[in-house]
Amino acid sequence: MRNNDVKSRLEVGNEKFRASTDPVVLTRLAENGQAPFVAILTCSDSRVVPEKLFNLSLGDAFVVRTAGNSASDSAVCGSLEYAVGKLNVRALLVLGHTGCGAVRAVLDGYSTECLSSTIRDIERARSRLSGEDANDPDAISEANVRLQLRLLEDNCPAVRQAVSDGRLKLLGAMYDLSKGSVRFL
Repeated sequence: MRNNDVKSRLEVGNEKFRASTDPVVLTRLAENGQAPFVAILTCSDSRVVPEKLFNLSLGDAFVVRTAGNSASDSAVCGSLEYAVGKLNVRALLVLGHTGCGAVRAVLDGYSTECLSSTIRDIERARSRLSGEDANDPDAISEANVRLQLRLLEDNCPAVRQAVSDGRLKLLGAMYDLSKGSVRFL
Protein backbone atom coordinates (compact mmCIF):
# COMPACT_ATOMS: atom_id res chain seq x y z
CA MET A 1 0.00 0.00 0.00
CA ARG A 2 1.31 3.43 -0.90
CA ASN A 3 1.31 6.27 1.63
CA ASN A 4 -1.26 8.17 -0.41
CA ASP A 5 -3.69 5.22 -0.24
CA VAL A 6 -3.84 5.09 3.56
CA LYS A 7 -6.31 7.94 4.08
CA SER A 8 -8.62 6.58 1.39
CA ARG A 9 -8.61 3.10 2.93
CA LEU A 10 -9.42 4.55 6.35
CA GLU A 11 -12.26 6.65 4.94
CA VAL A 12 -13.77 3.65 3.16
CA GLY A 13 -13.43 1.59 6.33
CA ASN A 14 -15.21 4.24 8.35
CA GLU A 15 -18.07 4.36 5.86
CA LYS A 16 -18.43 0.56 6.10
CA PHE A 17 -18.42 0.81 9.90
CA ARG A 18 -21.12 3.48 9.85
CA ALA A 19 -23.24 1.49 7.40
CA SER A 20 -23.03 -1.67 9.51
CA THR A 21 -23.55 -0.08 12.92
CA ASP A 22 -26.99 0.68 14.32
CA PRO A 23 -27.24 4.48 14.61
CA VAL A 24 -29.35 4.06 17.76
CA VAL A 25 -26.39 2.33 19.42
CA LEU A 26 -24.06 5.17 18.45
CA THR A 27 -26.50 7.79 19.71
CA ARG A 28 -26.99 5.93 22.99
CA LEU A 29 -23.22 5.62 23.53
CA ALA A 30 -22.69 9.30 22.70
CA GLU A 31 -25.47 10.49 25.01
CA ASN A 32 -24.92 8.13 27.95
CA GLY A 33 -21.12 8.07 27.95
CA GLN A 34 -18.99 5.00 28.33
CA ALA A 35 -19.48 2.32 30.95
CA PRO A 36 -16.92 -0.40 30.19
CA PHE A 37 -16.85 -3.46 32.45
CA VAL A 38 -13.15 -4.17 31.83
CA ALA A 39 -9.93 -2.27 31.26
CA ILE A 40 -7.39 -4.04 29.08
CA LEU A 41 -3.69 -3.26 28.84
CA THR A 42 -2.32 -4.98 25.77
CA CYS A 43 0.36 -4.75 23.14
CA SER A 44 0.28 -2.32 20.24
CA ASP A 45 0.72 -5.27 17.86
CA SER A 46 -1.79 -4.86 15.03
CA ARG A 47 -2.73 -8.54 15.26
CA VAL A 48 -3.91 -8.24 18.87
CA VAL A 49 -7.30 -6.54 18.94
CA PRO A 50 -9.07 -7.26 22.26
CA GLU A 51 -12.46 -6.11 21.04
CA LYS A 52 -12.33 -8.82 18.37
CA LEU A 53 -10.61 -11.50 20.47
CA PHE A 54 -13.31 -11.31 23.15
CA ASN A 55 -16.22 -10.47 20.81
CA LEU A 56 -16.84 -7.19 22.63
CA SER A 57 -19.17 -4.41 21.59
CA LEU A 58 -18.53 -0.68 21.48
CA GLY A 59 -18.27 0.61 25.04
CA ASP A 60 -17.48 -2.77 26.66
CA ALA A 61 -13.73 -2.30 27.15
CA PHE A 62 -11.39 0.55 27.99
CA VAL A 63 -8.27 -0.44 26.06
CA VAL A 64 -4.73 0.88 26.51
CA ARG A 65 -2.12 -0.34 24.03
CA THR A 66 1.65 -0.04 24.35
CA ALA A 67 4.60 -1.88 22.84
CA GLY A 68 5.09 -4.97 25.00
CA ASN A 69 1.94 -4.19 27.04
CA SER A 70 4.12 -2.14 29.36
CA ALA A 71 2.57 -0.31 32.32
CA SER A 72 5.72 1.59 33.30
CA ASP A 73 4.75 4.90 31.71
CA SER A 74 2.81 7.32 33.94
CA ALA A 75 0.31 7.97 31.14
CA VAL A 76 -0.54 4.26 31.12
CA CYS A 77 -0.98 4.17 34.89
CA GLY A 78 -3.04 7.35 34.73
CA SER A 79 -5.26 5.97 31.99
CA LEU A 80 -5.89 2.76 33.91
CA GLU A 81 -6.51 4.65 37.15
CA TYR A 82 -9.11 6.69 35.24
CA ALA A 83 -10.78 3.46 34.11
CA VAL A 84 -10.79 2.16 37.68
CA GLY A 85 -11.61 5.36 39.58
CA LYS A 86 -13.96 7.15 37.20
CA LEU A 87 -15.41 4.45 34.94
CA ASN A 88 -15.59 1.80 37.68
CA VAL A 89 -14.39 -1.13 35.60
CA ARG A 90 -14.72 -4.43 37.46
CA ALA A 91 -11.57 -6.04 36.09
CA LEU A 92 -8.21 -5.03 34.66
CA LEU A 93 -6.67 -7.48 32.20
CA VAL A 94 -3.04 -7.44 31.11
CA LEU A 95 -3.01 -9.29 27.79
CA GLY A 96 0.29 -10.46 26.32
CA HIS A 97 0.71 -12.55 23.18
CA THR A 98 2.90 -15.05 21.43
CA GLY A 99 5.27 -13.75 18.79
CA CYS A 100 5.61 -10.34 20.47
CA GLY A 101 7.76 -8.06 18.33
CA ALA A 102 8.75 -5.90 21.30
CA VAL A 103 10.16 -8.92 23.14
CA ARG A 104 11.92 -10.11 19.99
CA ALA A 105 13.37 -6.61 19.45
CA VAL A 106 14.81 -6.57 22.98
CA LEU A 107 16.32 -10.03 22.47
CA ASP A 108 17.84 -8.76 19.22
CA GLY A 109 19.40 -5.78 21.04
CA TYR A 110 17.08 -3.08 19.71
CA SER A 111 17.10 0.07 21.80
CA THR A 112 15.57 3.51 21.67
CA GLU A 113 15.29 6.13 24.41
CA CYS A 114 11.52 6.41 24.06
CA LEU A 115 11.09 2.70 24.83
CA SER A 116 13.63 2.54 27.65
CA SER A 117 11.08 1.64 30.34
CA THR A 118 9.52 -1.05 28.14
CA ILE A 119 12.96 -2.49 27.39
CA ARG A 120 13.80 -2.46 31.11
CA ASP A 121 10.54 -4.27 31.91
CA ILE A 122 11.14 -6.98 29.31
CA GLU A 123 14.70 -7.44 30.57
CA ARG A 124 13.38 -7.68 34.17
CA ALA A 125 10.81 -10.27 33.11
CA ARG A 126 13.52 -12.23 31.31
CA SER A 127 15.81 -12.13 34.36
CA ARG A 128 13.15 -14.00 36.36
CA LEU A 129 13.39 -16.98 34.01
CA SER A 130 16.05 -19.66 33.86
CA GLY A 131 17.32 -22.19 31.39
CA GLU A 132 15.77 -22.29 27.94
CA ASP A 133 12.85 -20.11 29.04
CA ALA A 134 15.22 -17.14 29.42
CA ASN A 135 15.67 -17.18 25.64
CA ASP A 136 12.10 -18.14 24.70
CA PRO A 137 10.24 -15.02 23.54
CA ASP A 138 6.84 -16.48 24.47
CA ALA A 139 7.99 -17.44 27.98
CA ILE A 140 9.40 -13.92 28.37
CA SER A 141 6.09 -12.45 27.17
CA GLU A 142 4.21 -14.44 29.80
CA ALA A 143 6.68 -13.42 32.52
CA ASN A 144 6.20 -9.83 31.38
CA VAL A 145 2.41 -10.10 31.82
CA ARG A 146 2.97 -11.25 35.40
CA LEU A 147 5.46 -8.41 35.97
CA GLN A 148 3.06 -5.80 34.60
CA LEU A 149 0.30 -7.01 36.92
CA ARG A 150 2.62 -6.55 39.88
CA LEU A 151 3.79 -3.13 38.66
CA LEU A 152 0.20 -1.95 38.24
CA GLU A 153 -0.62 -2.89 41.80
CA ASP A 154 2.65 -1.47 43.15
CA ASN A 155 2.76 1.79 41.17
CA CYS A 156 -0.87 2.78 40.59
CA PRO A 157 -2.52 3.77 43.90
CA ALA A 158 -6.10 3.68 42.58
CA VAL A 159 -5.56 0.18 41.20
CA ARG A 160 -4.02 -1.02 44.47
CA GLN A 161 -6.87 0.47 46.51
CA ALA A 162 -9.60 -0.97 44.27
CA VAL A 163 -8.02 -4.44 44.49
CA SER A 164 -7.71 -4.10 48.27
CA ASP A 165 -11.36 -3.01 48.54
CA GLY A 166 -12.54 -5.92 46.39
CA ARG A 167 -13.85 -3.60 43.66
CA LEU A 168 -11.32 -4.72 41.04
CA LYS A 169 -10.02 -8.08 39.85
CA LEU A 170 -6.58 -8.18 38.22
CA LEU A 171 -6.28 -10.71 35.41
CA GLY A 172 -3.42 -11.83 33.20
CA ALA A 173 -3.69 -13.70 29.92
CA MET A 174 -1.73 -14.75 26.85
CA TYR A 175 -3.15 -14.67 23.33
CA ASP A 176 -1.83 -17.32 20.94
CA LEU A 177 -1.55 -15.66 17.52
CA SER A 178 -1.50 -18.94 15.59
CA LYS A 179 -4.53 -20.47 17.35
CA GLY A 180 -6.65 -17.41 18.12
CA SER A 181 -7.05 -18.62 21.70
CA VAL A 182 -6.61 -16.75 24.97
CA ARG A 183 -5.22 -18.56 28.01
CA PHE A 184 -5.81 -16.91 31.37
CA LEU A 185 -2.89 -17.13 33.80
